[in-house]
Amino acid sequence: MHTEKTYTGIIEKYLESDTVLGLHQFITMISLDQDEARMIELVKEFCMKSSSPLNDRLALEYFYVNKCNKELAYFIEKNKNSESSLNQQTAILYELMIDIQERNAVHAIRSVAKNLNYDTPELQCLHYFLNIELDMSVYYYDKIGYYLNKIQPLLHKIDNPLLVQFFHIRIQLLLFTYYWKKNELILARKHAYEALHMPNHLRQKAELHISLSLSYIYEDFESCIYHLEEAKYIAQLLQDKRILHKISTRTYPFICAHFGKVENVTTNDPVEGAHIEIAKGNKKRAKQLLELAETSTPFTQYYLGLITNKQHHFINSYQEFMRKRSDYFFAKLPMQACEMFGI
Repeated sequence: MHTEKTYTGIIEKYLESDTVLGLHQFITMISLDQDEARMIELVKEFCMKSSSPLNDRLALEYFYVNKCNKELAYFIEKNKNSESSLNQQTAILYELMIDIQERNAVHAIRSVAKNLNYDTPELQCLHYFLNIELDMSVYYYDKIGYYLNKIQPLLHKIDNPLLVQFFHIRIQLLLFTYYWKKNELILARKHAYEALHMPNHLRQKAELHISLSLSYIYEDFESCIYHLEEAKYIAQLLQDKRILHKISTRTYPFICAHFGKVENVTTNDPVEGAHIEIAKGNKKRAKQLLELAETSTPFTQYYLGLITNKQHHFINSYQEFMRKRSDYFFAKLPMQACEMFGI
């Protein structure tokens, strides 16, 4: 087994020689005896020490897929200041993707994206991914298939296997989301499991397990909890407090309340706190907690329906899920409640 010191020595050896060690070669080498969590740290070290423009550019996708925002921000700036025009253009696309994630003005970003034109397959793919991110940020999923059909033939023209691998990961994750929101669960899970078997995106796997746990809410509690435990295990490996917080305060309470298994379940999230109180039969307390929610969502409308047994809340919830989010999966919640209450 290689030790951390050995890998540091290997990195130093190649950086001091005339041999250029590519990121793809390095990842292949360390993957033989390192788990994915440790690999992320080693790749960070390698990329920070590398002076290769290609490695700098590939680092953008690696850190984007692995949600390493600090490192991604660093390499966006490094590539923007690169002498390579390709690196500069690539950095701009990733900067726009980060702007979308940070909920910056989507309309302004879309205007910028419309004026971007590229003639290399790598940049064309990233441009299509950017358009997908823009659509998904406003819950518009219908054109995902259109963009993916544009991306597929371009992948064969990209001569870097690591970048192609990362793009395939993105495609599987996008197809999972697309089919999940369409409530086509067999296809959704097929793409999810394909993504889970792909290497080099451990943090995304944790997020994917969270989504998979939710995909079983109309089936069985045990499957939900299995995937949540998998997500929790990965998050603990990565020491990812954000994912652990998401699981403990929102996803786990939601699933437990949905199945009525709320003994010893607590959360400081007022909306899911209300959901727990509904499951306990404490409707007055549930309504008080919902009043603390900052915004109305289709979930809060659904919970109000459960509290009041009034049809218009369920209708509002259903319409918001369908019209504003194109979410056929969660739209089943208010519909099932209407059937349960006979309204």
